[in-house]
Amino acid sequence: MKEAAKALHQREDIAVRRADITAAFVLIKTAEYHQKLDAILSDSTKFERLTKNPTDKIKKEANDIISSVNTATNAMHLPTIIGDYSLGYLYGNVKTHKNGNPLHPIISQTPALMYGLAKLLNQILTPYVPSRYSLHSSTEFLKKIRDSPGTGIIASLDIESLFTNVPVDETINIIMDHIYRDPSTPQLNIPEVSLWAIL
Repeated sequence: MKEAAKALHQREDIAVRRADITAAFVLIKTAEYHQKLDAILSDSTKFERLTKNPTDKIKKEANDIISSVNTATNAMHLPTIIGDYSLGYLYGNVKTHKNGNPLHPIISQTPALMYGLAKLLNQILTPYVPSRYSLHSSTEFLKKIRDSPGTGIIASLDIESLFTNVPVDETINIIMDHIYRDPSTPQLNIPEVSLWAIL
């Protein structure tokens, strides 16, 4: 088995990718895999082709915003971004349950300079996320089903390429309204203009 996996890994004409949703792996022709990724990236409403690496410019702009946030509040200190970083990268998991086996695009930002700041912001903003209509696990979902009166309809909505179709500005506006204009939420000790700039 190990020898077979090694042999597949060495073949340039075959790509071994994870299947979407399931824990299986898929063998797909490398040319077909790249063709499907290129089709996703060619959508100019979601992606923009750059002519140079913007990392240094983004780092300077981000550190300027971080400095202004740290000056405006005494209760919170955001760390300055230092060091060298790479760009994020796109890969796709194969949707074996769909006709034509399209790819589920995933953009990994792990090596990117904003990754650490994004994780910190996630911790800061999570308490402000409304949880009334959210479930945290399949176990919680099953409990809801068992405890329900047995009436009504359960529907599953399938959204194509969810994260590349999220309206960014509208989403940020919803976040801002919930944090700064909802009297039921605690006050966040970051100026709204600064948080907007970071997001």
